[in-house]
Amino acid sequence: MQITVVNENEDTVRLSLKDVNTTVIEAIIDGLNKDANVVYARYIVDHPDLTDPMLEIKMAKGSYKDALLKASKAFEEYFKAVQTA
Repeated sequence: MQITVVNENEDTVRLSLKDVNTTVIEAIIDGLNKDANVVYARYIVDHPDLTDPMLEIKMAKGSYKDALLKASKAFEEYFKAVQTA
């Protein structure tokens, strides 16, 4: 998956997601939305043939990069536990 920052301001970022796996991104969005520092995270698909899907994250405080890393690590840990079970 290739991620590009499309728009960023002090509390909101919009990321373009090329070759995204919807199953993976939905799990990461779920983790982001459970973070107390995140106001919301949402997946945006304008037109599947014309534009890449986007991930928008609005922060109450903190860094979207830290929140994204935390949600990704939680996703990784979940699947490590599944693999060893």
